[in-house]
Amino acid sequence: MKVKLAISPEILEDLVTIEAQAMSEQITNLVAYVQNLDKQTSRLTVKKGEQVYLLEHGEIVRLYLEDKVLQVETVGDSFTSNLRLYQVKEELPVNFLQISQSEIIHIKQLDHLKLTANGLVKLVMKNGSVTYSSRRYLKSIKERLGL
Repeated sequence: MKVKLAISPEILEDLVTIEAQAMSEQITNLVAYVQNLDKQTSRLTVKKGEQVYLLEHGEIVRLYLEDKVLQVETVGDSFTSNLRLYQVKEELPVNFLQISQSEIIHIKQLDHLKLTANGLVKLVMKNGSVTYSSRRYLKSIKERLGL
């Protein structure tokens, strides 16, 4: 993939142009990434008891719903958030992957995975936690992980 950059004081507004022979997953991901650049924050506000913390996205292992409350798991701790899963998903960088309707994982925190006989994916995270994907998200998981 070639990259061309033009800098000029005469340009009134930044514009990114992508030229491709055909639409591909790589192009789709690139478009989504560029569109979300200005929206992304690098921290998530979470709570543990009465204390409020600002977590860097890189610290997050997975986010999941438990009793309609968003749980945020890190390598060594667990927090809660008042936000909804879809709200957090919009703010997360591209190295996060939704594996079910109620869970998102950080791909860089994934240790290994195993395809089960019943069509699910068993995901083992680097901190030792184990989770399973839903069949509905199986295709997107395989595409993102190159399976």
